[in-house]
Amino acid sequence: MFNNLSKKAYCFYYLAVILSPSLIFSQEVEEKTKFDFQGNYRVRGFNLARDIYTSRQTSATPYDKGAFKTEQQQRNQNIAETEITEKLKGNPSTLSPQKEDISYFDTRMTVNMNFNTSKYFEALWGVQVGDITFGGKGFGQNSTTGPGQGGEANSTSPVNIQTTFLYLNFKLPEEAFSLRVGQQLFFSPRGRVIFASGTGITINKDFRLWNTTIESGWFVARQNAQLDLDKNAYADKNYVGTNIYFYKIKTSFFNNVKHELYSYFLDDTIKSIEKTTNAKGTVIALDSEFGQLFWHGFMNEINLSNFGFVVHGIYNHGTVHVLEPYQDNAGNVLYNRFSRHNISGGMLDLQFSYRYSENFTFNLIGVGTTGRPGFDKDGTRANLRGGGYKTLMPGYSISNIGHDFTGGYALFSGKDSSGLYEYGVNGDFVVYGPLLLTLGYYRLYGTKSPYIENNRYFNFDNGYKTSTFFGHEVNINLRWNAFRDMQILMRSGYFIAGDGLKAYLDTTYGKILREFFVTAEHRF
Repeated sequence: MFNNLSKKAYCFYYLAVILSPSLIFSQEVEEKTKFDFQGNYRVRGFNLARDIYTSRQTSATPYDKGAFKTEQQQRNQNIAETEITEKLKGNPSTLSPQKEDISYFDTRMTVNMNFNTSKYFEALWGVQVGDITFGGKGFGQNSTTGPGQGGEANSTSPVNIQTTFLYLNFKLPEEAFSLRVGQQLFFSPRGRVIFASGTGITINKDFRLWNTTIESGWFVARQNAQLDLDKNAYADKNYVGTNIYFYKIKTSFFNNVKHELYSYFLDDTIKSIEKTTNAKGTVIALDSEFGQLFWHGFMNEINLSNFGFVVHGIYNHGTVHVLEPYQDNAGNVLYNRFSRHNISGGMLDLQFSYRYSENFTFNLIGVGTTGRPGFDKDGTRANLRGGGYKTLMPGYSISNIGHDFTGGYALFSGKDSSGLYEYGVNGDFVVYGPLLLTLGYYRLYGTKSPYIENNRYFNFDNGYKTSTFFGHEVNINLRWNAFRDMQILMRSGYFIAGDGLKAYLDTTYGKILREFFVTAEHRF
């Protein structure tokens, strides 16, 4: 009898120990479960004009200059004859203007929905619709679906929702620890190495006693492990993909000084060939590279009473294997091969800020990378040699046109900034209350001048010389915080191209790009 009671008591105690945390946790879930969301809606109006390319339209591989000259003369003769024939018939001109002046509107909405189930777990789903151009993108759109489509009357072009975030966040508040799994934003300081959405894992741990945070993680940028290109019902290869690993150590031993030490490692095993085409659809470059690359960065930010400094350096090194086919003198591919290149380059990111008064702040900024922009004399990317810097997935803006990813024209994004440097000055003026005026002037250079030996138009034979000067621009921005949750932003830029940019783009036409757009954004 006593033994049975003892066994029952033991079973009851065991079940209580097992079930109590579950009961407590379930109660906590019920008490803590909540849902909240935030986002923004914006509409923009653009006016853009230019008479110069924003991307290269010719191949950079070696070619037969005599044959090309003959073909060009015949092409020009055919154009002239066609123009005369159409004019004699009373038809409009067949000549296309070498410039554009366009205006359009677009709109976009983003929403992030956060599900807090307890103090330990939360899930976030972020979606984006747009940018949707008023009236659609016309015949030039590449697809009828996607977040950047739609806008035509009668819904002739459908609009899809794009998932931007989808992750589960596990937290231990008492330990200052968090683990995030899923699609999320991965970013490095100031976006210089990476600023991109990806699917992976991020681990974060705070050491509050030392004012230090350590973060590490991994995400898959792309994977081809499930492809069955030969259609034999089996995946062709396993573990073929692009993986990125990283760590970051953030410290702040003093209130006005911040340091961040970090590294990113790219392990890329994908050998697929990417084609670069011009506006006519002609292939002008075939790119394929794989390998392992590192980026090691150290950022220091100092904020004094009226002064601020940012000193940020990045060292890039590793090995890549690049498609470099054997070609004849005419540029015809005879045999495909991959060549190995050792990479060793760097980036320097500097900023100085001076707060003159409550109404005026002065900023100096300079960002540059090692190497040579454009292509080498054999037609390969110039950043493979001579201390070239390879980019990962950066996202940042320096000026409104030269280096930008915010909208309108952009000659260069962070992705193709190898071998370039830009510096400038800007000032923020509080005109009154919620109205902020920003004036800026910037100059863009190549660290080395682009090669023009393989250029079809901007070359020595036609009397042109290369240069490191890519151009300069003036920016005028105006921000008005009309309401607590509404702001109106005006951005404008006027860029004058130099011979370095023309050599890079292989063009002899034009020199001006200008943009003006107004954004109204409501945050909720």
